[in-house]
Amino acid sequence: MKRSAVTASEPATSPAPRRVYVETLGCAKNRVDSEIMLGALAGRGYAYTPDPAAAQVIVVNTCAFLTAATQESIDRLLTLSDHKGAGTCEKLICAGCMSERYRESLLGEIPELDGLLGSSNFHELPDLLDDLYAGRESARVRLLARPHYAHYEQQERVQSTPRPYVYVKIAEGCSNMCSFCNIPYLRGYFSSRTVAGVVEEVRGHVARGVREINLISQDSSSYGVDLKDGTNLEALLRGIDALAGDFWVRLFYAYPNTFSEGAMAAIAGAEHIVPYIDMPFQHISDAVLKGMNRRITEARIRRKLDALQATIPGLTLRTTFITGFPGETEADFQRLLDFVGEGWFEHVGVFAYSPEDNIPAAKLGDPVPNKVKQQRRAALLEAQQAVARRRNQGRVGQRVPVLVEGYAEESDLLLQGRAAFQGPEVDGCVYINEGEAVAGGFHLVELTEAHTYDLVGTIVP
Repeated sequence: MKRSAVTASEPATSPAPRRVYVETLGCAKNRVDSEIMLGALAGRGYAYTPDPAAAQVIVVNTCAFLTAATQESIDRLLTLSDHKGAGTCEKLICAGCMSERYRESLLGEIPELDGLLGSSNFHELPDLLDDLYAGRESARVRLLARPHYAHYEQQERVQSTPRPYVYVKIAEGCSNMCSFCNIPYLRGYFSSRTVAGVVEEVRGHVARGVREINLISQDSSSYGVDLKDGTNLEALLRGIDALAGDFWVRLFYAYPNTFSEGAMAAIAGAEHIVPYIDMPFQHISDAVLKGMNRRITEARIRRKLDALQATIPGLTLRTTFITGFPGETEADFQRLLDFVGEGWFEHVGVFAYSPEDNIPAAKLGDPVPNKVKQQRRAALLEAQQAVARRRNQGRVGQRVPVLVEGYAEESDLLLQGRAAFQGPEVDGCVYINEGEAVAGGFHLVELTEAHTYDLVGTIVP
């Protein structure tokens, strides 16, 4: 008799998770949004891939602040759309500011797109993808009429910066209504997180070994004003500074008008908050400032600078300026050039005015030729380079704490780090050519050589 064969059934295997590639364009604030998207995806079973050719879903977190940034976003979407034919890509998503700016026309003008995600609901990316894979065509667009930003409170994030530092967004949107800016249109009005929410996030980062917390928003000076309960930037800074641990904190994007004496005092007396403030002034000419709707004058700017330097020992200031704003005369620009030459600032960013169709200044036209804008921008940067060289040369021989990030990008014969007066991604760095250090740790470095933006030093034994 032939025996019957009994075959054990194989256990059912789950399908492999869909792989998602997320590319971030624009500023550090966009990076935080992308990290929230990555956290939401991980929580719903999606897998991240750093290779767009291997991704089934490609997401581009776009910038549309300027026309040039918009064009870059479009170019990247079109380039990455090639993977829909040549690779494994099944869905192409446009997220962030460009979705907001062109919400009515984007899907029609870029038919390769499968969906849009707005600037205030990044945590809903898995829902959008589920809808698309389920064939619910009516759900291709997820754009909120009014931003709420609840997702910035205790949302999971996947860190995308080098391990030693992170960005922490303390608020979203802006209510200042500068005439050259479309942020209120793209991001909504100012909306703060709670002190408890921010402090708890910082606590978590420090517990994971992060050594630098960079506080960012569109207008950090106005933190808490919308909550109408007495919350302010001083309270936030003091709450963060009270945390235990070996870390430092720096502050970006502080609007000058509302930066308070209390916030200055909190930085001056802090254990963890470094004396570094990014405070965009945009111009110094009263006529240009008025046209920009900055609600400040040269006299007030100078009083603010005097107060900052008198209150915060060893203060490092970073700022930005705009050249070629409608109506900027040669005399206006010369005033700005002279102001930069006075040497107030450690770091300066300069932008040529961009005439956008969704800003209040659009009614002023674009009377300053682009060639003139660029010439003025170059002259301003050259003036600041002289200041930066002089400041760096004055540091040779000093011993300063440096957060070592690892090997230098240019050579694995050098280590690379940043001192308290150097912000990530926007400022110079310290190259270390002698001594041993632990990546992600603070080390005392003696500065031995100065360049325009960077410094060279050795580890102090």
